[in-house]
Amino acid sequence: MKSIPSFLGWARGRVLLWVLAGALWGCHELPGRAQPSPKDPPPSRLAVDYSSTPDLSRLARADLAVVRDVLPSEAIRNLERGGTRVIARLPLGEVEAGDPDLPDLRTAGCILGPNPGRGSFYVDPGCPHWQELVLRRARALRLKGYAGLLLDRLDVTERFPQTAGGLGALVGRVAREVGGYLVQNGGLALLDSTAPYLQGVLYEGLSTGYNPSRGLYLYQEGDPSRALAYKGRLALLALDYAPADRPALAWRACERARGLGFVGYVAHDLSLGTGGVFCDALSPPPPYRATPEGVFRGGEPLPLYGLNWFGLETEDRAPHGLWAGRTVPEFLEQIRGLGFTALRLPLSPQVLVPGQPTPSWAQERGYPADAHEGLLYFLREAERAGLYVLLDFHTYHPSRIAGGLPGRPYGEGYSKEDWLRDLRRMAGLALSFPNVIGVDLCNEPHAMTWGEWREVALEGARALAEVNPFILVGVEGVGNASDNGGFPAFWGGNLTEAYAQPLVAPGSMGELPFERVLYLPHAYGPAVHNMPYFDAVDFPANLPPIWDLHFGRMAGRFPLGIGEFGGFYRGKDQVWQDAFVDYLLAKGIRVFFYWALNPNSGDTGGLLLEDWRTVHPGKLALLRRLMTQ
Repeated sequence: MKSIPSFLGWARGRVLLWVLAGALWGCHELPGRAQPSPKDPPPSRLAVDYSSTPDLSRLARADLAVVRDVLPSEAIRNLERGGTRVIARLPLGEVEAGDPDLPDLRTAGCILGPNPGRGSFYVDPGCPHWQELVLRRARALRLKGYAGLLLDRLDVTERFPQTAGGLGALVGRVAREVGGYLVQNGGLALLDSTAPYLQGVLYEGLSTGYNPSRGLYLYQEGDPSRALAYKGRLALLALDYAPADRPALAWRACERARGLGFVGYVAHDLSLGTGGVFCDALSPPPPYRATPEGVFRGGEPLPLYGLNWFGLETEDRAPHGLWAGRTVPEFLEQIRGLGFTALRLPLSPQVLVPGQPTPSWAQERGYPADAHEGLLYFLREAERAGLYVLLDFHTYHPSRIAGGLPGRPYGEGYSKEDWLRDLRRMAGLALSFPNVIGVDLCNEPHAMTWGEWREVALEGARALAEVNPFILVGVEGVGNASDNGGFPAFWGGNLTEAYAQPLVAPGSMGELPFERVLYLPHAYGPAVHNMPYFDAVDFPANLPPIWDLHFGRMAGRFPLGIGEFGGFYRGKDQVWQDAFVDYLLAKGIRVFFYWALNPNSGDTGGLLLEDWRTVHPGKLALLRRLMTQ
């Protein structure tokens, strides 16, 4: 008979434990832990660390930290005592390939299919077996000491819209039966149903995206409108990505998050395991600065001895010369080996967005089949070669080049808004590629007066600065629609009126600082067009006063370089080029971009001869005279 009372006592104890546990879960509380209140102040600093050994010192500097379930309870308690609320990641819409419960989930019919991008599997959130598993995991995390949960992988609804109801119900069950500080990552379309259960919403990739084919983190503005509808009701959190050597990208992501009302954190890579930066503690990177003494990065002088390499602005949408059997890296290595430090890269809008093809001769040399991917590839290879790049908005359509240049940045169905949008895209590229020093606003705006061009250029400069205030704004001269001092100017070479009416006044520190603008006039000789003054009896001695009128008097007072000059370098044209380099040296102008690397430039030839390999010895000797700092 002794065995019966013993059994009854054991049973009564188990029932009592079940009742107590049920009461605790029903109240959304855990022993010794207060539940978050909707009136709790939102976090001011976020940290996300998914490494196997999180940096506790970094987590301790945040008031909300998101981790995988790797922390011991004592570490969680220590962080909580210091004022850091620690929540654990809990996926609701996916299961990892190595998850021990994956076979049972397959058997229960919960798996919807693979997610090849992550190597995981989509799960039906309405599947009862999955819901019970999620709830067990959530309870275990809370009992371990985590203050709440990051409800992750809610983007399953984007691939499988029919799962929205089950996912919303699962969020509700987690809130009612487990509780804690709950933050939803993704699935923003569900917020109308899930917001009552949440304390916060995380927007992953608010301002950055990842290009897996190039291995690049790029500026990419997400639409925050659904999250912003809950501003003031939920904590708005942003998680972006930028490698440690891309500080401008991190800074821009943080500035955008702050401007929208998000608390931001920028991780160094998608693994979320190699560190990151707090947005409220991030300083802006040193900008590129244009001065009358030259171009600087912060306080470091940058010698800009450049070439133009064209092709991306044409209907080929790829750098010319690859048909000669050479790759982009081979060309870039040669360019750098010759002593050049920079490239001016002419573009058209067709390479700024995906969807346009490149020719087979380019693809055969390893160039991407998509023109936008090709641009990313080119910029990455230029960075690897140690070359700076000036992006040149050359034409609004690749059919309008050479003598058919439109002479203005927009027209024929391509609007000013289109141009400003594309300038912002170019500024965004410079966030991801720190070797991009700036954007030349428009190639040879010869159809405009200086007054017209000045106002439009100011709009373009502001558009660039909205996205990236750390790069230079390249501004060319106009043509002969404005005062040219009585001497006809080449397209892009007339800054006669700019001396008295510059884009910004010397010393200006307003919305467009003086040191952001680099004037880049173009100058050519008789090989391109035989101006009347090239036939003067005192040629070339007559040229310096003309150059002074057109642009040269700006030297010493304004930041000044030469965006294009060149020619065949023979006969009278050689005399002109020698005299022009003498003039640049006398004026102290060392920033230049010679036209062109390409031997297929019809009216100038190239630094390379027709085989696209051999260097023109006379041109190289000429340009090396300018390669002094």
